Amino acid sequence: MEKLYNIITSNRMSRRPEYYSGRGAITSDLNYNILEGIYQGILKEYGEDAAKNFVEMVSDIKVMSATTFLQELYNLHNSNWKYVKKEEHAHGVFVPKNDDGEYDEISMTMGMFGVINAMSNTRDETQRIKGSFLNSHGIKGKGNRVYNAFGDCYYEEY
Repeated sequence: MEKLYNIITSNRMSRRPEYYSGRGAITSDLNYNILEGIYQGILKEYGEDAAKNFVEMVSDIKVMSATTFLQELYNLHNSNWKYVKKEEHAHGVFVPKNDDGEYDEISMTMGMFGVINAMSNTRDETQRIKGSFLNSHGIKGKGNRVYNAFGDCYYEEY
C-alpha cells in the first residue's frame, strides 16, 4: 500500500479520503493532471493490467468526488487491481476509525460535518474531471455535449 500512497501524494493529493469528505466532485480536488499522474504511477509500479483497470474504474464512477475516488482506488488496490463494474460506489463522505477500529467522538463529529457539507454541496464537475482523461485513454463520450455562453464545447458527457 505504501507504493500507492506515494503515487497519490506525489500527484498533490492527500491519501486520506476524509480530507475531501463532503466537498463534492470539484476540479480543484481532482482533475486530468492528477488522474493521469496516478495512472502513470500505477502503470510503472503495478503494470499494464492494473493501469487498464484503473481507467475502467474511473470511467465507471458516476460522481467523481476525491473521497469517492480514493475509496474506490483503495478497493481496486485491495482486490489485486481487478475491477468489477459496480451499480453503486462510495458516497463521497468518509468517517475514519481510530486505532482500535472504532468510531470515536472526534471522528463522528467530523463525519457529521461531512454529511452536512455533502447535503448542501451540489457541485458535480465529474465530466470535466474525467472527460479528457478518458478520451486520452481511448474511451469516447456519449456524444452529449455541454456548451458555455460563448458556444464553446464545455465538456462531453461520459
